Amino acid sequence: MDYGALARLVAQTYSSFLVNPLFWLVALLVGSQYRRAARTEEKLFGGAKSTFLRQTIISAAAGLAGGLLASVMLVFSGISLLDIGIQFVWPLALLLLLVSPRYLCFAYAGGLVGVFSVLTGLAGRLWPELLAWFPLAALASLHIPGLLALVAILHLTESFLIAITGHLSPSPLYLKTEDGRVAGGFSLQKFWPLPLVGLVAWLAPEAVVQAAESVRMPDWWPLFPGPATAAPGQALMYVIFPVVAGLGYGELAVSTPPRQKSKASARNLASYSLLLLALAYLSLRLPLLTVFAALFAPLGHELLIILANRKEFAGRPLYVAPPRGVGILDVYPGSAAAAAGLMSGDTILAVDGMPVDNRHLFHALLAAGGEVRLVVERGGKTRHVRLSTRPGETVPAGIILVPHEGTGVFMEVKHVHFFSALAGKLRALRKRL
Repeated sequence: MDYGALARLVAQTYSSFLVNPLFWLVALLVGSQYRRAARTEEKLFGGAKSTFLRQTIISAAAGLAGGLLASVMLVFSGISLLDIGIQFVWPLALLLLLVSPRYLCFAYAGGLVGVFSVLTGLAGRLWPELLAWFPLAALASLHIPGLLALVAILHLTESFLIAITGHLSPSPLYLKTEDGRVAGGFSLQKFWPLPLVGLVAWLAPEAVVQAAESVRMPDWWPLFPGPATAAPGQALMYVIFPVVAGLGYGELAVSTPPRQKSKASARNLASYSLLLLALAYLSLRLPLLTVFAALFAPLGHELLIILANRKEFAGRPLYVAPPRGVGILDVYPGSAAAAAGLMSGDTILAVDGMPVDNRHLFHALLAAGGEVRLVVERGGKTRHVRLSTRPGETVPAGIILVPHEGTGVFMEVKHVHFFSALAGKLRALRKRL
């Protein structure tokens, strides 16, 4: 096998994404999501932590890196996009979007399509006339191990993107915990445009395949062979095909710092992805595992979310009003507070020698502007900090304080899981009809 020729072929196709209008359209949609988040920060705290343009550029750059990683895995897996039922997965994913934005995910749509495919195939054995209808025949003939492998590869790529960018520019927020207290926290929300180099398999005359400029693959390839078999005089030919997708990530950090939370999320998602990939590969050898593997795709993903939320909200919130002083929830990049070395989790005990026990007094002492001296507690130790402020700042010195008792603007979290949300939507639809 000529790995150099294959690498050049993939790189040539991949470089075309820089001028691919579909990639930049998805990047534009990603930018609109960041713009919405920036506007929310402005409404809640008076200013956005980071411009949506900066976040979009970072996400586009990370998406290009992640897409290259996914493309290499897709090429070496040998998954043919025509065999795995993308025409069924995308419409179902869009329908699930109506249930909740977080269900716009191939783990749910791909897993359900896999289950429907297996059940349709079993029903077709009992009632062959069902497969006379082309859509059901196409559904029953899907290559489910390849579809599940694609789901696993996309989520493995997402875990990589979460690990490198998931903690960047987390959005501060106030939310009500299960015990009724209002605590500070962070929304970790990221979106990435993902350019992919996929494969499409088709049968061609052997003479055409031999005449074409092609790369001969090793005997062990593909790892996930499709159902097509070549008749005498034909050969199976794979064509590289550019595809653009989008990935999204969203979690809350309440009892865990954002960086630690994103690392744990990346690690857990990578474990889920590798297990799903192993199940997909085993189902090639043991077809009876196909239904189990297909069910694991949505159920395993949902279990991952349930356990992560349970752990996060069972822990002690980090960003609550301290016994004395005022706590810092977040510091804006490039602000006076950031220049002075203040950090999320610090507690300000005094301003110019005057103890501060509420946010109103703290803001009043900073309102005049000029240099002030702060007594700051961090990790049980106190230190003195000089802080330069300007009068009339929307976010004084770039400091967002933790919520105080009586804070009236907050987010309330409701943990609604996949089947409960789906049942709720079906009940609402039934009432309308």
